[in-house]
Amino acid sequence: MRYLLDTHTFLWMAAEPARLSEKITGIVQVSENRLLLSAASGWEIALLWHLKRLELPDHPRRFIPEALQRLSVIPLPIGFDAAISAATLPLVHRDPFDRIIIAEALKENVSVLTKDKMFTEYGARTLW
Repeated sequence: MRYLLDTHTFLWMAAEPARLSEKITGIVQVSENRLLLSAASGWEIALLWHLKRLELPDHPRRFIPEALQRLSVIPLPIGFDAAISAATLPLVHRDPFDRIIIAEALKENVSVLTKDKMFTEYGARTLW
């Protein structure tokens, strides 16, 4: 199965795995599962780090690629379809990073591993 990680899920996998639910821990430990991370999450992590709202053990330029490799997470680029879809989604969720993740989940037909219950208001499948 393929799953799209929300930003907080990726960060917790990388630095605080105890914060993951039992269900998510089980999913990420199955080697056959393909875990995806949106470029929007990389952008969000770098921005929060730059604004000093997020502490990382290293610069995002090193932390993100190293964590992707260590956790066997596949980067997902933001395509034009997802960008346009994100911009035209109803304004239920105003976080632009989450809107891109939602649009990508709908386009890729994958569940999002997230605690954010608002994703389901767009018809996105979520697990936590």
